[in-house]
Amino acid sequence: MFNKLSPTPITDKNHRRLLIFSMIWFFSGAWIDSSAHTYLIDDIETFFTPWHALLYSGYAFSVLVAMYIKNNMKDYKVDVGVLGAVVFGIGGASDAIWHTLFGIETGVEPLITPSHLMLFLGSFLMLDYVFTARPSKEKLDNAAIFSAATSYGLVMFITLFINPFLDIWSFIDREDELAAGSVILQAMLASFIFVYIIRFKVTAKQMSTIYLVSFLYISINPSLGEFDRTILICISGLIMAVLIYQITNWYQTTNHDRKIQISAALVAGSYGFVFVLHLLVFSSINEIDLTWRFYGLGGLVTTPLLFGYMLGNLGVSPTSGEVVN
Repeated sequence: MFNKLSPTPITDKNHRRLLIFSMIWFFSGAWIDSSAHTYLIDDIETFFTPWHALLYSGYAFSVLVAMYIKNNMKDYKVDVGVLGAVVFGIGGASDAIWHTLFGIETGVEPLITPSHLMLFLGSFLMLDYVFTARPSKEKLDNAAIFSAATSYGLVMFITLFINPFLDIWSFIDREDELAAGSVILQAMLASFIFVYIIRFKVTAKQMSTIYLVSFLYISINPSLGEFDRTILICISGLIMAVLIYQITNWYQTTNHDRKIQISAALVAGSYGFVFVLHLLVFSSINEIDLTWRFYGLGGLVTTPLLFGYMLGNLGVSPTSGEVVN
């Protein structure tokens, strides 16, 4: 069944560029909608909002682009992209009914309602279409890189209630387990993405782009309420991208037998390090006295290092002990 859903490769570069544009429109709309739910919740009384208009117009444009490409290629098979578009469309219609019957959700509820879960599933399938329809199975072109980055950004969207860059006030107002756990969780996700993508013939620039784009997506969340935080998250994303570039470059030029474990650990540790810098700058700008001591902040870097090293073992063959290509 799943083989029948495999898409036909899209080799035309202009078609692939159209897919990049549609992804940016579509998922930027999703993040702006999340910003409205965060900062304008008191003003949202209906499903029909400018933010939903941006989101669903991006979806409609993405569907039209896919239809245009498939028609141009004389490809009329039902694949994972078609399935994703249908699932998202049903989820969108269900979302309108849900909001009408039950109103606008608050807190973590918007992320776990049945209609929104359908939207997430449809989104992932549509992104998978772009990724698996790449011209080369071994290499990743720009559209595949944006697909991977957007998929990563979508995972962070679903877990935005436990994202340290978005819930930074939990580090200011209180010093609890959830705050530290948010860093460890997101650092592990960052490490997992690295282990997955490094299996392809990817350049250091492409790998760093994935992390930069994902940070740019999450930077949209505070844009309707705290635009200064948007800028700060973008800067943090640039720093993370530079570190990922260096890690990837080392991975691809070394023959170290533990290079995947070390690289995965460095990626997770880099995430913790970038967040600590982000937290220190944020508290300094806002003239806030942190209750976190130096060893606590250091733990936000070293603990992800340990978990990242363990995640790196996913990239090693259990029989030969060699890095999986």
